[in-house]
Amino acid sequence: MISGMAIEIIADAGDQWQAFNITSQQTVYFKKLFLQKAIKLGKAEQLSQADLDIK
Repeated sequence: MISGMAIEIIADAGDQWQAFNITSQQTVYFKKLFLQKAIKLGKAEQLSQADLDIK
């Protein structure tokens, strides 16, 4: 979950991850470093499938 978007990582694309934005139903790309920093700073959170099933 980042910036109100629920995303699912679907492929490793080198220094980026290809992700499916569940919120908008679009494919997006994120730099790995960007997502790792966002998680570390509390701006994003990593959720398991079990977490998503609850919400």
